Amino acid sequence: MRDNILNNALEVFTQYGYENTSMRKIAARTGITPGAIYKHFSGKDEIFQIIFENCGQELLQITDRLLSYDLTKLTDDELIEIFYSRMSIKTFSILEKNFALYHVLLNNDSGRYMSHLKKEYIGKCTGFLKSYYDELYNRGITSRTLSVQIINLLSLTEFSSICEIIMSDSMINGISDDFKNAFMEEMDIILHGLEAELGLKSEK
Repeated sequence: MRDNILNNALEVFTQYGYENTSMRKIAARTGITPGAIYKHFSGKDEIFQIIFENCGQELLQITDRLLSYDLTKLTDDELIEIFYSRMSIKTFSILEKNFALYHVLLNNDSGRYMSHLKKEYIGKCTGFLKSYYDELYNRGITSRTLSVQIINLLSLTEFSSICEIIMSDSMINGISDDFKNAFMEEMDIILHGLEAELGLKSEK
């Protein structure tokens, strides 16, 4: 029953937004009485935060899958392929189908869970990318590597860009082509800046 309530609450939050979602609406969607929900949750806020946490864990699992490489076993060409695979764009595309939900979540979170999620996500990306850029440098594919501080700031920039797009009021009905193209262009600028900064010796 608990999972059923959460699944239906997710649909209600997405459809009506946070302010217009009520326990009565969640109960009606689930096919139970509002009182029955209180046997499992203290109220709307608790349900909302659990949904946020679940979605955050999904993002972290997606990130783990995208970063699941044993860099030492990859060929030089395979390492270069990762450079041009645009992981931020892949993450963006995966999240895009649920932008309406994420819009509600990000705009109504108390900030505590978002802060935790951002720290964990940036930590995963920074750790992987530090190992990755060091591997490129050690093999002579690049003429230099990057510091943890720079990688952290770049990861934060990409994460913040995605969040800002999702939080925009214009995203309620889905992302516009203008926003999507602007994000793609931003990622292109970062990519080409990294090519020059790292001195990548084999470009695609």
